[in-house]
Amino acid sequence: MKFVIQFNLINEEQLLKIKEGVEKFPHEYVSVLPFSHEIKADGPLEGIDYIPYGSTLFITLAHELKWKGCYFDLNTFHYKASVDNRKDMLNSNVLTIKEALEFLKTQPEDKQWFTRPSKDLKQFTGLVNPTHELISYFTNALLADSSSIAQLKPDTDIVLCEPQNIDAEYRWFVVNRKIVSGSYYRHSGFMMRKQVTDPEMIKEAQTFADGWLPHENCVMDLALVDGKLKVIEFNCLNGSGFYDNDVNAIFEALWNYMEGK
Repeated sequence: MKFVIQFNLINEEQLLKIKEGVEKFPHEYVSVLPFSHEIKADGPLEGIDYIPYGSTLFITLAHELKWKGCYFDLNTFHYKASVDNRKDMLNSNVLTIKEALEFLKTQPEDKQWFTRPSKDLKQFTGLVNPTHELISYFTNALLADSSSIAQLKPDTDIVLCEPQNIDAEYRWFVVNRKIVSGSYYRHSGFMMRKQVTDPEMIKEAQTFADGWLPHENCVMDLALVDGKLKVIEFNCLNGSGFYDNDVNAIFEALWNYMEGK
């Protein structure tokens, strides 16, 4: 078993934390050239006994190669799957782009909406925009008539909801269904990177991790809204940013998990 870390296209500060986290374990650094769909390594990567960490493209390639430590499945890392299996999601309205356009055309043109892809493929970044701008955005995306917009299909599932006032946002790393580390990443509308050390907060986060998960190893983002915690989304652990989480503890937990398999 070996960690395979993508070193290009990763924030330098984050890369330094990763290097420290994998230092005591077998590891290798690779690069992925944008649009190439090719992993560049010093030598051949034979077999499937690898735990990858890197960009969405890299994780997609690792998934296609069936690497054992790639904890990703599009059937479960899908907002609709979360909504179907949990009652504590921050947003609950999942529909296709075709359905969204039909709905938006009935709404006031200046009304604000939050939208994001349902699948964890980063097809577009989460948006908060008025009705008329979203109609234009999705229409262009369907036609792919703008170089700045990736082409989307009418049956692409998206989340479409009214924006909510969020008091705080947290990122929790879950390995083998257990909370390993947590960090604030936003508070009162501002970026705030601070590791969560309060035992009661960790205990409460664990109650969320005890419910349905897209994989027993994942990243769980929670939001504090009107004094109650909600699940914002689940992300693939192999490619999620760390904020102020304990990177050493995360990589050690992953190694121990794979060693126990």
